[in-house]
Amino acid sequence: MAKPNRLGGAIPLLLLLCAEAAPAAEPVEPGVTQDGIAFAQSSCFTGVCGTTGLRYRAGIRAAFHERNLGGGVRGRTLRLTSRDDAYNPDTAIANAARFAADRDVFAVIGGLGTPTALRMAPILRSAGVPFVGILSGAGFLRDRERFPNVVNLRTGYAEEARKLVAHLHGRRGARRFGVIYQDDAFGYSVLANYREALKTLGLPILAKASHSWHSHSVHSTLFVLEKADLDVVLMAATTSNVVDAIDAARSFGHNFAFGMLSIVDLDRIAGRLKRRFGPAVSTRVLPDVRDAGNALVKRFRSALGAWQAAAPDAAGIADASSLEGYLLGRFVIAVLERMPGVPNRERFLETALASGPFLIDGWEIAFADGGNAGSDYVRLVEFAPATVKDGTGKAVGQ
Repeated sequence: MAKPNRLGGAIPLLLLLCAEAAPAAEPVEPGVTQDGIAFAQSSCFTGVCGTTGLRYRAGIRAAFHERNLGGGVRGRTLRLTSRDDAYNPDTAIANAARFAADRDVFAVIGGLGTPTALRMAPILRSAGVPFVGILSGAGFLRDRERFPNVVNLRTGYAEEARKLVAHLHGRRGARRFGVIYQDDAFGYSVLANYREALKTLGLPILAKASHSWHSHSVHSTLFVLEKADLDVVLMAATTSNVVDAIDAARSFGHNFAFGMLSIVDLDRIAGRLKRRFGPAVSTRVLPDVRDAGNALVKRFRSALGAWQAAAPDAAGIADASSLEGYLLGRFVIAVLERMPGVPNRERFLETALASGPFLIDGWEIAFADGGNAGSDYVRLVEFAPATVKDGTGKAVGQ
């Protein structure tokens, strides 16, 4: 008779948490062994978007941990190896090349940023490696003919821009629009989306100014826009630069509204602003992470808490980025569960992009025939002109 384990569940749990560090067996398919499936990630974990990247990864890990506690997928433990690219395209290229050459990688998931994805996607395409759940809404990633290996779960920037501009024009009566955009692939992509959205309403961009994402030159863009007498300034910038732009504009006495896409972190903006937030409107592409009545949000919070309790070094809070990472992890699991036999990359892509919808706690991901974009959901969050800072440093008046 076997002796009882005096540590209870500690040994199995310890083995589970150490799965990423354990040496892998010989793969039967790239990234797939008899007891595991290995995923890789190149994302921003330091620098200007480091907080977003870390939280996005936390959500993925929470989803994998939740599934691994139940035995993985058909007995295979899900593993994630992450490399920091710091939003640097050159580093992302090196990471992608390493993943493409590594037989121990099944798919690359959880990338962050348009400039890095632009450089990674062709390398992974050539190697036949699935590239899934990139935190970017850029249009080129939604061209399945160009990138048949890319699977997008979030709404594209074009749809976000269309609904944001339509709201500002139709509900707020705005007619005079300017744009502040980053001098990189992300900024150019969103600028084009804003231009197209305004064109459908017969409106031009009256003034625009660019800035480098890694500097504080966003302040100077306001002087370029100042003479245009704008109703709205549309932003295509990282969270920290949005904070700088709003603070500078309010300190100069400008009352125009700011428009932002879902890529910015509203909680961090509100917490770091020295001046009032509103008037401002931002798009969101997932449910409100504070909505306790939403089934996806409820399960996400439970999974994140369980992962944090089990892993001593677990870092992450329940916010929009970690929720998006959790959804990505759940989607990957759902695809693997639909696949017959030993998983391989080709069947993974075929299954992921099939026309039948995936329902994840009521949240639908569905790909139109021939497309690789799984959602067009957009909601709007508005900060009224009366929004001010309270004694805690948070914005109030939403």
